[in-house]
Amino acid sequence: MPSPMLSLSCRCSLSALRQPTAVVAGRAEVTAPIEPALTRRPPPWAETGDITFCLDIGPGLPVGAGAELKKSTAETFLAGLPQCATWAWTDGSVVGGTSSGGAGALIVYPDDETVELRKAAGSLCSSFRAELVALREALRHLHEHPAHTGDPIVLCTDSQAALAKLRGGPSEQESPMGAEIWKLLTDLASGGRPLRLQWVPSHCGIPGNERADALAGEASALPQEEAPVDVRTVHRAAARAASSRALAQWPVGWYRSLMAGHLPPPVRDYPREVAIDIHQVRAGHWSGSAAYLHRIGRSPSPQCEQCMDPRCRASWCLACGEAPDTSEHLLLHCPALMVRRFRLLGTLHPAIEDTRRDDVVAALVGAARSLQSPRATVRPAGRGD
Repeated sequence: MPSPMLSLSCRCSLSALRQPTAVVAGRAEVTAPIEPALTRRPPPWAETGDITFCLDIGPGLPVGAGAELKKSTAETFLAGLPQCATWAWTDGSVVGGTSSGGAGALIVYPDDETVELRKAAGSLCSSFRAELVALREALRHLHEHPAHTGDPIVLCTDSQAALAKLRGGPSEQESPMGAEIWKLLTDLASGGRPLRLQWVPSHCGIPGNERADALAGEASALPQEEAPVDVRTVHRAAARAASSRALAQWPVGWYRSLMAGHLPPPVRDYPREVAIDIHQVRAGHWSGSAAYLHRIGRSPSPQCEQCMDPRCRASWCLACGEAPDTSEHLLLHCPALMVRRFRLLGTLHPAIEDTRRDDVVAALVGAARSLQSPRATVRPAGRGD
């Protein structure tokens, strides 16, 4: 079961996403103009021309390849593309992943003439959005300043996400930005001119990509007041604001101390029952805790029919019998789990931040449950004194 505060944050985020955009923008304190929603898309059978998308550079690039291998593989692959062509290199930059977006583009014509473009992408912006703005600006320039129209166009970007979205075609676009990009692509290809949108790896020394990256960084410093913010970014900003407000309202206590004011990521790579235990222990509401069950009236005993006193012997740890088995006791202090904590963390007295990891919580909860098993030898101290 997730933490109550986690559930509250999720509800706040979902509530923000269901509100009208103007209301959401106000709650997220967005003052920039809002890009209108896309109201009409072309049918999927509309003609688009000779437009190709490529999201790889061949099979010679293994996962986790270093910069030198990325560069050499990319350069070999790009050398096989039309060289007598107009090449455009685009990139996006976002400060902190959410603000001051910048789009940069470098256009190199067959006669080696170059054009550098910089465009503010929005005071609130995602990397995906900035990459699309960069592609749009390059295409706009090529459309508004036609040159070498008999040669192909090769557009290079390091955003696989942007290319994957655009590859779905005009009818699959969900934003005016995507629709405009496809309109520009279609217009440029209308006379039979081939266009290729090519992914290239980033930050590995490819000159065109490096220059576009620098231009995007410069564009981030441009005035952002007039750059429209898209609806998706507004809703995400509102969700972040709602989450921040919920986190700020956490009461002082175990959960806030354990998580240091941050929501934990989803528990992965564990069975559902283990993930539930991890969330419950973090929240201080573990179903295997005698203290928790006693507190909510689910564990009366001959010594105590039920009370709210956390020091009552009916709520003491079944494994050690020396203190109530709160989450703090289980993770930090229980002597019955001392060896397990030492093996996991290399210390008998871990700090609270040492016990945030999923694997540590899962191992200690599993050890505690094994000690509570009917087949285990449980120390009775403190259970009937």
